[in-house]
Amino acid sequence: PVEAFADDEPDIAPVSRYDASWIAYDAALGPALVEAPSLTLQYYGFDTTRAPFDDVRVRQAFAKAVDWARIVTLASDGAVNPATGMVPAGMPGAPTGMGIPTPDPSAARRLLAEAGYPGGAGFPTIALVSGGSANDAAVAAELRSVLGVTVRAEAMESGAFFARLDQDPPAMWALGWIADYPSPNDFLGVLLGSGASTNYGGWSSSEFDAAIERAISARDPAAAAAAYREAESIVRRDAPAIPLGSGDGWSLVRPGLLGAGENGLGILRMAG
Repeated sequence: PVEAFADDEPDIAPVSRYDASWIAYDAALGPALVEAPSLTLQYYGFDTTRAPFDDVRVRQAFAKAVDWARIVTLASDGAVNPATGMVPAGMPGAPTGMGIPTPDPSAARRLLAEAGYPGGAGFPTIALVSGGSANDAAVAAELRSVLGVTVRAEAMESGAFFARLDQDPPAMWALGWIADYPSPNDFLGVLLGSGASTNYGGWSSSEFDAAIERAISARDPAAAAAAYREAESIVRRDAPAIPLGSGDGWSLVRPGLLGAGENGLGILRMAG
């Protein structure tokens, strides 16, 4: 793609992060390099239908026990940015100012004790399952250090992993999601709405569902944005899932080209 762009063939050429790292310092190509947030999300989910994560205090304790932003930054070597919430920052209408959960070890220990597991005593060994995430071992280590709980990180082949999510979800898992269409609902209602097929943790909140319904039925963009923001705040409070990070996309764009970009699936879109 870089050679083709340099030969004046395409007007826009998506490039890898590796190529972007040197193109940024190239006198000829550097001015044409464009960075944009991708419509992707890495997140952790909980099985909220069974103990121990059916207790909101346990989920809140896990959310507050880990320095998620530090882990995702270090594990990805800067390729992934700490999440701005469940909805990626590049999504039109994404709620702003939500951020990743803030670490608060004292509050985390207090919440776990209130849930009946002081110092992690009596807490069952938890399976944290993923397709093989660079973050899992660090998350497990920090949960043990702060809360005194044992989390066993397991990696599964993709097909078997999704079959397990469908049939018998593990207590905790790591997953990635890519936008199918340009709406915050694709990361909120689709992943966490009651009865949604991709709501693997079985979380159900009438308050959240009502906010999503108001958002998707609103005719006024401001009203929709306010409803999505309310839905996001409920997720942050009840912690059925923990947003971790989102990546960036890079392209070389011909000077003067307006209105071109990529959707979440990497398909070129032209404004108008």
